[in-house]
Amino acid sequence: MRDLEETLRDAVQDLADDAPHAYDLAGAARVQGRRIRRRRHAAAALAVLAVVTVPFVWLRPEPRIPVVHPAPTPSVTVQASVRPLPDFMIKTPYRLPGDAVVTMVTIPTRVDDGVDENTHVSLDRDAGRYRQLPFDYGRPAMAPDGKRFAAKISRYRTDVVNTAGGVVDTLNVDTDLRVGADPVWSPDGSRLLVPVKGGFAVYETGTGNLREFDNADVDSLCSDFCSFSWLPNGREFAVPRLDVSVPRSEAHPDRLEGVVVYSTDTGERVRSIPMVGVPVGNGAWSPDGRTVLVHEKTETTDGIRVVDAVNGAPRSGLFAGPDAIYLADGRILAFGNRYAQIHAADGTLLEEYRMPRQFTDGVTLTVARS
Repeated sequence: MRDLEETLRDAVQDLADDAPHAYDLAGAARVQGRRIRRRRHAAAALAVLAVVTVPFVWLRPEPRIPVVHPAPTPSVTVQASVRPLPDFMIKTPYRLPGDAVVTMVTIPTRVDDGVDENTHVSLDRDAGRYRQLPFDYGRPAMAPDGKRFAAKISRYRTDVVNTAGGVVDTLNVDTDLRVGADPVWSPDGSRLLVPVKGGFAVYETGTGNLREFDNADVDSLCSDFCSFSWLPNGREFAVPRLDVSVPRSEAHPDRLEGVVVYSTDTGERVRSIPMVGVPVGNGAWSPDGRTVLVHEKTETTDGIRVVDAVNGAPRSGLFAGPDAIYLADGRILAFGNRYAQIHAADGTLLEEYRMPRQFTDGVTLTVARS
């Protein structure tokens, strides 16, 4: 099979006449989507075009175009000068400040018939480079080893697939379709947690065993954004809990009572942590388990805050999101598709960087500790 670089180079030459701006990754994906629809019956063209969806700017040098860094939210005090990060290249793992690594880049595509599709460029850790995945699921959950993904195919089906698109296992469960209720891997990749109607399911990767736990509280009391996150111990997970004393309104975000921690061994509730924010993912819990990064969104606030993992007390002011992870040394990496920031454990801004121009609006990054 031809090398990905060579295929991209030939395709770029063929499409150069109407190529979008080099830095317009989303534009490249939209143009590519239209070509895919026009040439869907030409097998050879489809093979080339599917690869070209990976932005060709990553392989062709272009003059740098100044990027205007968006102003931080009013609650953020910028104390450091903004430094540019190098361009993203597919031939080597892309490292962010703090020795974090981008493990997947998701590019949305709206094609001619109005159907939303996605291009996923995933880090092949063994090869030390990025490859386009042969599927367009909304945002597959990547296992820590980068070799398996979990994706909701339909309400009653969640697939575990490999990087070649082969189905490793099919989980026939009544999946929770709410926003944020996606499958999530345990920190060591040995378990997959799947939110389901009326509870949750745990898939064991070593044995293929699937256990379902009935727990109505997990389902009925979850907030609009019903995200699940594993604690560092790999045996428990947390779910945001709705404050039922406050009437719900479509005009305002749900008011939270806190997060509830459940055991994946017994399915039972372990404890409750009062807080007003939602943990931002598996990387939200500090390595020592003492603090957690939460996305706090109310009528007056919108940002990320460090809170105590025992009593939910705030440990920092708000800083910009939308995503953040703890680094191995206890510092915090907050990032979006246009910036990256290093914060101290107390939330103090230490360093600020501008993301490469390829990560335009709409592009989503999956980031992990190295």
